[in-house]
Amino acid sequence: METTGEKIQVTANVGDERIQNGVVYIKWFAPPEKMSQALKKLALFWGIALVSVLIPVFHFVSVPLFFGLGIFFALRSYKSEGKVLSGAVPCPHCLHEVQVKPAELQWPISEICQNCARVVRMEKSVV
Repeated sequence: METTGEKIQVTANVGDERIQNGVVYIKWFAPPEKMSQALKKLALFWGIALVSVLIPVFHFVSVPLFFGLGIFFALRSYKSEGKVLSGAVPCPHCLHEVQVKPAELQWPISEICQNCARVVRMEKSVV
C-alpha cells in the first residue's frame, strides 16, 4: 500500500445508518501538475486518433471519437483535485476490509466490497 501522500480520515457507509472509519492516502495536484496531467491525456487520445486515420472505413468513426474523448478527459483531469493513492476501510455491512484502489480523486470515493458486493462510499471525516 502506497503511503507517500497525505493521510485523510474517511467515513464509509453502504446506504444505511451503519458507518465505519478508515484512511485514504491522497496526492494533491498543484496547478502545473494539473495542466501536465491534462496535456498527457489529450496527447494520448489525439495520438490514438492520428493512428486510427490509417484504419480503412473505421476511421470515419474513430478519429472524431478519440478527438472528442481527448478533450473530455483532458478537461476532467484538469478539474481533478488530486489522485487517490491507496487506503483501507472496514465494510460497514460485513466488516471485511475494503482496499481503496488508485484512481482520480472524486468525492465520494466508491469501492465495491469483495466479500458482500455492497458499494462502499467514503467521505471526508468531519473532525
